[in-house]
Amino acid sequence: MSPELPIRPGIALTPFQEGDQHHLVLYLNDQQVQENTANIPTPYTHKDADEWLAHVQQMFLERGAHFELAIRHEQHGLIGGIGCFMRTGLEGHRDEIGYWLAAPFRGQGIMPAAVSAYCQWLFSMRPNLARIEAKVYTHNEASCRVLEKNGFQKEGLMRKATKKNDRLIDTWLWAKIR
Repeated sequence: MSPELPIRPGIALTPFQEGDQHHLVLYLNDQQVQENTANIPTPYTHKDADEWLAHVQQMFLERGAHFELAIRHEQHGLIGGIGCFMRTGLEGHRDEIGYWLAAPFRGQGIMPAAVSAYCQWLFSMRPNLARIEAKVYTHNEASCRVLEKNGFQKEGLMRKATKKNDRLIDTWLWAKIR
């Protein structure tokens, strides 16, 4: 199944596709994206983009649906991404989401709308899913606001929970319950 979830006029969540490499490289090399994500290579190269698209396709074949989605603007193409980690498997009760948005599109309410649409879709697609988590570095206040607007509750501080660039980072644990 390949969803196309409208989140506002002209912007939708869609599967990643061949041809997204240019925008992935352009936007994922942004310093703020790099500082606020755990798993995006630095620097982000065309090889990384090709590997990501191959990974997304492999996950689709294994799961039967696209759970890693592009945030796509009708005029500007790929502007961000959102996905889940399947921490407890497709039939599991708990999962974790992650997301990013290109700098020119921040502060316009796009990410709160994307998280809302994605979480609603996740709950509808996965009947056993009872809990969606998000882990946010304590310095990333914008992401905390996105989650708060979507009914996530801050559950606690995970001290030195993430290692990035040989530095230990404190991380907030947020959760939304079905």
